[in-house]
Amino acid sequence: MSFLYRDSDSTRFYLKRSYNLSNQDINGLDNKLGVLSLLINSDGFHFDLKNLKNDINTMDSIMVYDPLIDSLVSKNDYLKFLNTNKGNYHFKLNNLPKAKGYFNELLDVFYTNDDNLSAFDVQTKINIQEYLASIYRREGKNNLAEEYYNRIIGDIEKYKIQGWKKNLVGTKYRLSQVLMAQKKYAEAKKIQLESLDFYEKMEDQTRAINSMKAVYQILIKNYLEQDSVKAALGYINKSKKLYEVEGVLSNKLEILKGDAFLKNGEYNAAEESYNKALVVVKKYIDAEKHPDIADLYQKLANLEVTKDNPSKALEYYQESLMQLAPDFTNKDIRVNPDPKKVLSKLELVKVLKEKLKALQLLFKKSNNTKDLEIAFTTSNDIIKTLDLLKPEFESKVDKQFLITEMYPAFHSMVEIAFDLYATTNELKYIDAAFYFSEKSKSVILLEATRSTQASSFGGVPEEIIDKEQQFRANIIHLEKKFFNQRSDIAVFDSLFQLKNKYYNFISDMEQKYPKYYDLKYNADVVNLEDISTGLLQNKALISYVATSTNLYVITLENQRKYFYKVPLEKKDRETITHFYSLLSNLNVKELPDIYAEGYEVYKRILMKPLEKIESKELLIIPDDILTYLPFEALTTSNNAADYLIKEYQISYTNSATLLREQQNTSKSEYNNLVAYAPSFEKIGNTISQDRPNFGPLLYNVDEVTQITNFFNGKAIIGNEASLASFSENSETYSMLHFATHAATNDEYPDYSYLAFANDDSGENGLLYVKDLYGYNINADLVALSACQTGLGKLEKGEGMLSLARGFSYAGAKSLVNTLWKINDQTTADLMHDFYKNLNKSLPKDQALREAKLTYLKNADDDLLMHPYYWSGFMISGDTAPLESSSSLLWWLLLLFIPIVLVVIKKIKSSNT
Repeated sequence: MSFLYRDSDSTRFYLKRSYNLSNQDINGLDNKLGVLSLLINSDGFHFDLKNLKNDINTMDSIMVYDPLIDSLVSKNDYLKFLNTNKGNYHFKLNNLPKAKGYFNELLDVFYTNDDNLSAFDVQTKINIQEYLASIYRREGKNNLAEEYYNRIIGDIEKYKIQGWKKNLVGTKYRLSQVLMAQKKYAEAKKIQLESLDFYEKMEDQTRAINSMKAVYQILIKNYLEQDSVKAALGYINKSKKLYEVEGVLSNKLEILKGDAFLKNGEYNAAEESYNKALVVVKKYIDAEKHPDIADLYQKLANLEVTKDNPSKALEYYQESLMQLAPDFTNKDIRVNPDPKKVLSKLELVKVLKEKLKALQLLFKKSNNTKDLEIAFTTSNDIIKTLDLLKPEFESKVDKQFLITEMYPAFHSMVEIAFDLYATTNELKYIDAAFYFSEKSKSVILLEATRSTQASSFGGVPEEIIDKEQQFRANIIHLEKKFFNQRSDIAVFDSLFQLKNKYYNFISDMEQKYPKYYDLKYNADVVNLEDISTGLLQNKALISYVATSTNLYVITLENQRKYFYKVPLEKKDRETITHFYSLLSNLNVKELPDIYAEGYEVYKRILMKPLEKIESKELLIIPDDILTYLPFEALTTSNNAADYLIKEYQISYTNSATLLREQQNTSKSEYNNLVAYAPSFEKIGNTISQDRPNFGPLLYNVDEVTQITNFFNGKAIIGNEASLASFSENSETYSMLHFATHAATNDEYPDYSYLAFANDDSGENGLLYVKDLYGYNINADLVALSACQTGLGKLEKGEGMLSLARGFSYAGAKSLVNTLWKINDQTTADLMHDFYKNLNKSLPKDQALREAKLTYLKNADDDLLMHPYYWSGFMISGDTAPLESSSSLLWWLLLLFIPIVLVVIKKIKSSNT
């Protein structure tokens, strides 16, 4: 069949003759459909979209109208082939939703059962999954794409049909594109070089040639994304010999040449390559508008930005935008297409992000406020598009990746708002900057909180909610199992199928219950006016946005709002990092360095904002590297222990909108506390392979025994403090306290854990962050008195992916967590005073501050006063006071006294 891949005109001529010579009987029908199948394969290979469409329509007409079709034994095989290529046609047009519809329908109708599949069925199923993986990759859903590619690899290795080794190599090099999108360049490069080696050794070079072209192009792109221009140009020259005839693949190489020239500073050559490619793409695309054309206009625009020519760049960006929307033809750069009417929201938001940078560059050159106003409008259009786009992402991992990729745009938005404020002095731009900041923060945590509310108030029947929770629990169980058994393809396959069923279930649920959908994806964020009238109470708000060069600070107190821009250079980041290191490592000789560096950080990030603040209670929204900082340990002088905690009461939140959600969640009717102090002894003589050998905690029992004297607390200690016990009590108590071991996993944040006592259940006694995604914890307070429970991988927008965040995800309204490995003995004293203060109905942040001040007052030497002992504890979330059992008793007595007096009076009157 290698003739299909050579000359398309000759192929079409001879195959059409064969088609016309077909008899009008059942054999002739089979021949017609066979010839059409070959024509469709040739059309697809040569990207001949016009003939592909015509040949598909001809085959479709035969399948519907030919009277002999039901007598054809291979009818279903032709039907599968036809519908696969209908999907392929729309895939090539970049009509991804329609293509996905065809492919998913094929899987649902023909491939619900993997038993007894023919070789044709196996190959068709693999092809369909390949298309779906490519669609998810184009949609930016790299986690889903990766899962599909791994499933395909599993199928190829399972069935090993003819040509399976070639199929395996093809799937792996396509998987490498996903790895590149995830910035795993070295892993991707290894696959690409292995694939090239395989194809170069194939006997049938005709069949291998297009695969070799594709691999070369992916490898070239890999080098370019790492700025290895010399290596990229080397592979461009090496692969030129493969392109005897110009076509779609040679045009892709031309685009890569343009990218290489641009990175190499050869602007004229880059422009020539892009324009040449644009002509070819317009010729091959059987449509007036297409994302591939939009992509080339965007490349031309990026070239003009690099040449410091923003006006010309904006013309190209507008051309790119027009390609993304069928009915949008406006060349005015002040206008952007409606995100509801574009071919791809993801491509739209990418172009708008680049357009925003060009508008900022234009303002720097023109100093014309009108350019900033256009940028401001574009910023709001990006927000609208993202609000529509985010619900389309099923996977949390993919959603986080989207937010991370868009984070520079949010920085640009805040910068634009600041420049407008600095130029006009209009307060509305402070509001706008805060709005942009809030839209970028805690997106996934907020969605989890709102999803819980949607389940409660979205009108979804209880049995549907139960089924959704069962799905989640089963997925978490299989994910953990696969994490511990990476090579178990059977577990992966079960997980893959379960996730697909879950995503379909959720999609169906969202369509059937629109109120649930609206509540879950409610994109509103709190504004400064809302905060000043209710959220803050007596506090002052300090909200940070850290860009690569500056720190933007918004403060709010009693309707007074201010906006600051503070330089944040590399050396400032290094100082903050070193200050954290000084705090978290106990060395009394370094106290002078703590005072000096604490003061330097204070001057850089906090001194100026505090000048306009009268309140001594601060609510801080940190960002980026500031998330590591315990602000209480900053010093107001450079040579003494003048810690900020001595003047200010400080609490934290990931975002003001998240805090509002936590405050609005119904509080527990009465307060009860459960505290866990596991013992860490080996059961028998062995240690579980997936459970570390934890050392004993000498004071954790004392800690929980002391604090459970308050709030009618219950202490669960020793071997009773098991994971099973936590599962039983997690939804029963309003306060949860854990005096135990914890571990952070930076590479796989979902597998950071809190340790419970080991038992004989066969479980490892570790509560992973991933487990918490399946819990509903309605506690008003969770205290994680364990090491580094507030630390984790720092994700842009989401903050620390820590154990504490896992509990927030599960529904905890406020959290006490730690920033480093804490001391067991001093922690017990600190926690005793904290709960003692809570029992006096003090606000949670005040209770923690006073506990720390008590500790400092009682510390009798410099070593014990070291911030290592006390400043690592942070409080976040809703800090409203808890009603203690004693104060509740007093209220009941006060209510009861008048009743007693009335009764006594009645008795006296009766006796009289």
